[in-house]
This record gives sequence, C-alpha cells and structure tokens, in this order.
Amino acid sequence: MIYDLKYNNLISLDDKIKLAEKLATIAVDFLNSKIMVAPYIWVIVPAPASKDREIQPLYLLADRVAYLLNKAIDFDYIKKIKNTDELKSIDDPDERARILKDAFRCDKRYKNKKILLIDDLFRSGATLNEITKTLYTQGEVNNVYALCFTKTRSKR
Repeated sequence: MIYDLKYNNLISLDDKIKLAEKLATIAVDFLNSKIMVAPYIWVIVPAPASKDREIQPLYLLADRVAYLLNKAIDFDYIKKIKNTDELKSIDDPDERARILKDAFRCDKRYKNKKILLIDDLFRSGATLNEITKTLYTQGEVNNVYALCFTKTRSKR
C-alpha cells in the first residue's frame, strides 16, 4: 500500500486518499490498542519529505493519523537544513548516519511535550535516529515516539 501511495502514478488522487485513510486507521488502531501511546501525544510531526512530489504521501498519512487521533499536526516543525545525498542506494548504516549528521533543526515550541514522529519507510533507522536526537537536544521535548508504516525490503 505504501508503494502504491508513493510511486504508483496510475492511481487517482481519490484512490490515494482512500489508501491513506486505510493505512492511517491501521496505525491508529495500533497506537490505541498495542502501545497505548495515543493519549499522551501532544503533537504529531512527520519527518521532512526526502523528495518533492505533487502530493506528499507521508504528509497525507500523518494528516489522517492526526485527524483520527484528534491531535495537532505540525508539518514545519522539523526542518532539513543540510542537503544530503539520496540514501536509497546506501546500504552501510554508518555511512547513512554520517550523511544525516546535523541535517535537521527544530525549535523549543514543544519543550517538555511528547511527540509522535511519523515516517513512511524504515530502512536503517538513521533518519529517525537523527531527527529524534534533534528533537531531544534542540527541541528539549519530553518524549519521542516513532511510527513507521513499512520497512524496506532487504536485498540479502
């Protein structure tokens, strides 16, 4: 479903919205029943998009999750401040972490608050780790919960 949402240009916008609704419902059910994080979340923050698209699938997903949880969403809280090489073709986790080091910025508007960080795709964790570090050190947030919708298939 994530692949279709991100890459299948033959799917209509209406169908992409329906797909996002379905994925968001699954995510919210998980958040409400499995890890019981949802009541404590102050704001939902999507990871910055890695590529310009007419419709940002991650932002659509994050918006739907925020709506279903009745939580605020902040699309602009995390800023990517460093141009980085595309990470898709880099397999080495240490290299990915090196490329992303100090790539993000945020302010203290959610100081001492609990954040739900959402990303669509998990590969090595380098992006989420760097953003989380930024949220704790620069934003001084109380807690960061991370939600990813899928994991990249391994080539091995």
